[in-house]
Amino acid sequence: MKIILNPKYEALREYLTQLEYHFEHDGHEIHNGRNVIRTLKANSYTLCVKRFAPPPLKRRVQQLIYKKSKGKQAYLSPLLLRERGFESPESVAFVRYRHGLWRTTTYFVSLLSTYRYDMQTLLNEDINVQREVITHFARFAAHLHEDGFLHRDFSSTNILYDVIDGRYHFSLVDTNSMKCGSAVGIEAGCKNLAQLSGDDAFFANLAECYAKERKADPIRCAQLINQARAKQRSRLNFSDED
Repeated sequence: MKIILNPKYEALREYLTQLEYHFEHDGHEIHNGRNVIRTLKANSYTLCVKRFAPPPLKRRVQQLIYKKSKGKQAYLSPLLLRERGFESPESVAFVRYRHGLWRTTTYFVSLLSTYRYDMQTLLNEDINVQREVITHFARFAAHLHEDGFLHRDFSSTNILYDVIDGRYHFSLVDTNSMKCGSAVGIEAGCKNLAQLSGDDAFFANLAECYAKERKADPIRCAQLINQARAKQRSRLNFSDED
């Protein structure tokens, strides 16, 4: 067993040594797919715990040699985001159980976000609310990209938001595939935004606001986003036909 623990939460070490048991028997399930997510109560904390599905054999070998596991990357990415001034639920721990030579089970533990909304629920709001949130979100996304962060699963449900003291705050989750390097270019940034959900009016507004923040051509941004959306639809249709 291996635990990488945020020193701030040293008091949870004993609890986390039994995480496999607690995950199976306690808490509340909030997602059950390839990966499983549960909320757990420990001491005075409400934790969000994600158990990652076992990776394919090839990736297991890669992880043994040189690649970080998804669970470990999920632990490290929020720390880096927060260090650079962006919001993400605070990392508590990375926990790995090894069963034999090749089989492992990994968990990522964070604090549970208290934010009430995500960019998916925004689609249920009226157009004026959407425009206001999109304006602030575009500024957030532009700063994120300019600082070199590219969230490769930039779906609407992975972008939480709320209004605190009159200011919009955005928080990123599911960041285990996050890339960080040099500034993200306009084309890559627009393709990234195309992963969100929304209708044509939503994306037209988003393209205009994002272009303004990045001092880019709004028509070009709209074209790039729509081209990326079209490719995504094409892939989905092809998959459905299979």
